[in-house]
Amino acid sequence: MGEHTPAPSPGRSYYGFVLYLLGWAGIISYLAWALIPHSYLAALGLTYIPQPYWALAFPSVIITLVLIFVFFIYPSLNLILALPPHDIRNITDNMAMREEDYPRVEEYGVPPVCDLPISQVCRALYR
Repeated sequence: MGEHTPAPSPGRSYYGFVLYLLGWAGIISYLAWALIPHSYLAALGLTYIPQPYWALAFPSVIITLVLIFVFFIYPSLNLILALPPHDIRNITDNMAMREEDYPRVEEYGVPPVCDLPISQVCRALYR
């Protein structure tokens, strides 16, 4: 099996070119649907298309749904997943490194990085 790399390969270039063409075809067909009068499209035989009203309404609905998600749903999900303020896991967890975990602290010139107990922090801050 080959190595996974982001380097260009023939398969990726084919997919990229097809997606590029489909993107431009989508933009052109959307603009034609939105800007060309419905009677001209019907004269060309294109009768089974949505009303041009939806050319403005559909993007407006999408933008509104994105804004609702960004400003209401996403923050609500973060609040649901957050720990309550009185939970002890906000202060420490089982991955905390304490000074006792380092056997020879005096050997180093600078003390190692470690988590301080909350009682020691309160003593230093509030005396």
